[in-house]
Amino acid sequence: MLLRLTACLLLCCVAYLQAARVVCYWNGKSYWREGTAKVTTEEMKPGLSYCTHLLYGFTAIDDDDYHLEPVDKKLDLEKGKGQYRAVAELKRAFPGLSVMLSVGGYEDNDDPEKYFEVLEKAERRTKFINSVSTTLKQYGFDGIDLAWQFPPQHEKYETTSLSSIWHKIKKTFGAGVDSKAAEHKDQFVALVRELKAVLRADGKLLSIALLPHVNSTAYMDVRQLMPYVDMVNLWTTDYRTPERSPEKADFATPLYFEYPRLDFQNTDYTVRYWLEHGADGQKLNLGIATWGRSWKLTTDSGLSGVPPLVADGPGPAGPHTKTDGLLSYYETCVKLVSPTNPSAPAGMIRRMTDPSKRLGTYAFRLPDRRAGESEGLWVSFVEPETAGYHAAYSKAKGLGGVALLDLALDDSRGICDGSKFPITRAAKLNL
Repeated sequence: MLLRLTACLLLCCVAYLQAARVVCYWNGKSYWREGTAKVTTEEMKPGLSYCTHLLYGFTAIDDDDYHLEPVDKKLDLEKGKGQYRAVAELKRAFPGLSVMLSVGGYEDNDDPEKYFEVLEKAERRTKFINSVSTTLKQYGFDGIDLAWQFPPQHEKYETTSLSSIWHKIKKTFGAGVDSKAAEHKDQFVALVRELKAVLRADGKLLSIALLPHVNSTAYMDVRQLMPYVDMVNLWTTDYRTPERSPEKADFATPLYFEYPRLDFQNTDYTVRYWLEHGADGQKLNLGIATWGRSWKLTTDSGLSGVPPLVADGPGPAGPHTKTDGLLSYYETCVKLVSPTNPSAPAGMIRRMTDPSKRLGTYAFRLPDRRAGESEGLWVSFVEPETAGYHAAYSKAKGLGGVALLDLALDDSRGICDGSKFPITRAAKLNL
């Protein structure tokens, strides 16, 4: 009886540890930002206390010889800032932390065709795999994350033209974009299988990442991939962005969606797809963004602020991230005023909560016609509360944990409420 009870307790402990996985991506280019936005290995440390895995990104693929190479050699290599080694050595301060290298992502975008080229020939896959093994050993990384750059699906639009409908259907499902999608799907399985055979011998981890808008049906043979991966990071972010939908502001990272025609553009759909197609739930990590997406509002945007609403392209760049249509959490929180405030100061936005916990938080400021303003701002963003119920969703679905994207855009300095990395912390506490 005692042995049986002990065995049950051990199984419960194992299940808890698996459910508590917190994978933290870090885009190392944040090193080059200025002032409070500069994030080095030292600024990372308070956040790493919440993480089980750190995925440092992003490394690239050489388009001639198909080996791994840094996106930024001045930052990552020993002749520069030596950040590869500095990141790997964070394990000394956090003994339970697994530190991995992520290849691809959003950074290696000079020649996306090379991601197909690597797959298509066995000798290229071998060159890539050998360089992965060498790099991991050289710098002391615990594994590799394949954030593979498959082409994204095109945005769908409402239309009444039958010819336009057929054109959009063809583009959505890959016609005219990748005529070899079925072959690339099989070849990606081959790459993962071959890579895992080498990494297993080295005692290294292998994960894959599903980037936003990549068609899982076209490129991911879920059932075949599962035996060879230690985890899958679902980037359940950026379902709606100002780049993809410049004239319509809408929720960027909804758990669910209310519009039938967009029933696939939400977290729940992505998770259900993978589970229904053979994924091991304990290997899946639910992506949680630390950034918001912003749109410009016009005098045609209406008065309610409730999405979807008319917009005029991406919102202005934040002072630190300097990217149109994107705001880090620490850039968003300083713009917020209380919803009960009768008048928002110039440049401030009102936060609107999501009692349903289905769509997400947003904030907005309409153009002030009395002041002659022609532009306002609308932002869909993740805050600690949002991160908490996304993590709770992951737990309820029996997933392995969450993947934070990325730590450098969380509040590393405690600007918002005095606590450092509040989004990462909220996700951890709700698993």
